[in-house]
Amino acid sequence: MRDKITMRMTPYVLLFPAIAIVAGVLGYAVVRGIIMSFFQIEVWEAEEPFVGLANYRTLFRSPGFQNSLLISLIFVGATIVIGLLMSLVHALVLNQIAFARSVFRAIALIPYLVSGVAAAVMWRFLFTGDAAIATQISAALGGSTVSWLADPDKALMVITMANVWFIAPFATLILLGGLQTIDPEMYAAAEIDGAGSWQKFVHITIPSIVPMLSLALMWLSFASFNMFDIILPLTGGGPGRSTEVLAVYMYQLAFRDLNYSTGAAVMIVILIINIALSAIFLRAAGRSRDDR
Repeated sequence: MRDKITMRMTPYVLLFPAIAIVAGVLGYAVVRGIIMSFFQIEVWEAEEPFVGLANYRTLFRSPGFQNSLLISLIFVGATIVIGLLMSLVHALVLNQIAFARSVFRAIALIPYLVSGVAAAVMWRFLFTGDAAIATQISAALGGSTVSWLADPDKALMVITMANVWFIAPFATLILLGGLQTIDPEMYAAAEIDGAGSWQKFVHITIPSIVPMLSLALMWLSFASFNMFDIILPLTGGGPGRSTEVLAVYMYQLAFRDLNYSTGAAVMIVILIINIALSAIFLRAAGRSRDDR
């Protein structure tokens, strides 16, 4: 009995140091950010007076914050919809590939293994200038020259595509793991009852992977709201402020304007939004399991 308990506890004991270090670092950053958001911190001033909610009131009244929040909602919403659909289709295809499945799974993960800055440089090469590949393709198809990153709407579309390309592969692996846990006998029984492919997909596949769908949604929303390392090198938040999402806005406040207190307030807003979305996704997944 003691040996069994030891074997069960061994993985947790081995993981505890790493988990404790990560939790400590993240926990300190969050607590420090919360504290900073309630004080007025100036670079050249030794005193840090307590100002309460003044930083938040200033933030919510700021047109720059309102613009960044709207851009973030559009950016994250588009990423979630497009990324989830692409990830689901990709996972369904990979689940049907018996030959060299591990190879195709590794290939699917390649975008996620590329650094954000490297991905941004690649996408700039695709869409910047008259010699850009996307511009050449448009010209070859009879279209006019398109200034992709100089047009606000097109620039937002480009960073959304780059973000989907960058973060969706991990969501694909999450969904693929869920698909591979479905008992094949459920599909066989459904075929005996005369169910078609669409009926099996709606009544077996989707209900069976609801927990993985919620995890994929959480990942896509987290990664999108926190996305910084692709957007800043790719557009810098421009043209104008058309791609200045909350993470970029926070960076500009803290490191360009040296407004650390309001920048910390933006960080807390992003954290609250992430927690709220996680609660919504988990609650939806729980209701789906209860309905089953």
